[in-house]
Amino acid sequence: MKVIVDNSAKESILNIFSYNLRYSIKNAIETNVDIQMHINHLADFPYTGRYVPEIEDKHFREIIYKKTRQSCYRIMYYTSEKSNTVYVLNVLNSKQDFNKFLKLHNYFKNYFRF
Repeated sequence: MKVIVDNSAKESILNIFSYNLRYSIKNAIETNVDIQMHINHLADFPYTGRYVPEIEDKHFREIIYKKTRQSCYRIMYYTSEKSNTVYVLNVLNSKQDFNKFLKLHNYFKNYFRF
């Protein structure tokens, strides 16, 4: 499958990198590389992630990437069988309130038309 990374996911990855860079350049680079590897892995294995529990549509999935006990991220994506594409929608820190995030951004409404 083809993998397309949404702009908000790119921005989130950059924000994660910038945040980690304040504490450790090594950790920032490792985390960034690991997140990118998980995303690249989706091209061959788009169904490895679990269903997003907060969303009923089973095309929305997530991979939980755990760097340490303090840093755990949700790589959220949408699998479209029609276009044979995986859309990486966002990368969130697992400590974030996802329901609040959905309400604030009304983010996934654009993806229900696939």
